[in-house]
Amino acid sequence: MTWGNKDHDWKKLISDIQSEIDANKDVIPKERLSNIQYYLDHDEYSMAFEYLYLEIMEREGACFTLGKQSVKEIALFFDLNDENECMVDARFWPKLQAFLERN
Repeated sequence: MTWGNKDHDWKKLISDIQSEIDANKDVIPKERLSNIQYYLDHDEYSMAFEYLYLEIMEREGACFTLGKQSVKEIALFFDLNDENECMVDARFWPKLQAFLERN
């Protein structure tokens, strides 16, 4: 599936984000996971994704199961390379790029 072309499957997207949440339940603090889950459950997928990946990037032992290409495609799908589209951290895109290069 290619997210970047806007031809998307919302159930797959939700499932992908949920899989990342589940993979990091022991690493990300429960309160923050609860906030991320809230955004996901209330159809704020971009916000859930951005917040989740900011947490993953900051936590020792955090993992991402989607792979670099999928993470990048989803971020671009949500236009998170535009600081005006980022709701949590305007520097999300450069942080994500640096993180993906390191991992």
